[in-house]
Amino acid sequence: MNVIVSKTAIDDLRNDMDNGTLTLVVVNHDLYIYGYLIIGPMLVLVNTPIFLLVMIRKAFRERYLVLAIIFLNGGLTGISAILMGMKRWIISAAEELYIAHYDCVLNVPIFLLSMFFLDGWGLLMNSAERLTVVAFPLFYYTHSKRIAYSLIVTQYAITIIAITFTAMESLIEPIRYVSHFCLLKDVYNPYFYLTLTLLSSIASLFSIILMVIVVAMLK
Repeated sequence: MNVIVSKTAIDDLRNDMDNGTLTLVVVNHDLYIYGYLIIGPMLVLVNTPIFLLVMIRKAFRERYLVLAIIFLNGGLTGISAILMGMKRWIISAAEELYIAHYDCVLNVPIFLLSMFFLDGWGLLMNSAERLTVVAFPLFYYTHSKRIAYSLIVTQYAITIIAITFTAMESLIEPIRYVSHFCLLKDVYNPYFYLTLTLLSSIASLFSIILMVIVVAMLK
């Protein structure tokens, strides 16, 4: 479906907004654009070399494969942010349009949403691996590859399932008109988007808790 509503078609809604609010919206869009275009390249430049270094050296690859995947995820997050920033920068020159949210669901935003969710779970899997190393060293060193591959597959499986359900729910819900900037919080079902955000945050929190336990056990 490709439903587009011109900015002039919703002027009656904008009449309820004062000039200060409109200015804030414009500034918000600009911050998103430049934020993505600045942070994205930084993530790529920081994460990609480390990922390649770990993967090239066999000794590092065997011991830190799960950690390397975190840097891979970080690099992919950076690429997604760059794509999102470029998309918004290109369309920002045109008059603001309001389109059916369906047109944004399977577009560039889904890559960014996936990577945001995956980053939290990647950290949790890495902490779980470190805990296994410290708590069950003999078991880990005899099954290290199996453990690493299992943790990697788990984080991607959880992400694929979560994003698939979110996208499907957003596609079958009643039509909503959103800005052609395709903000994540506007594009996807609000309940599913909130759930994904909470799950990613909880995963990150638990990764910190597990690492604290690991540090305590090493003392």
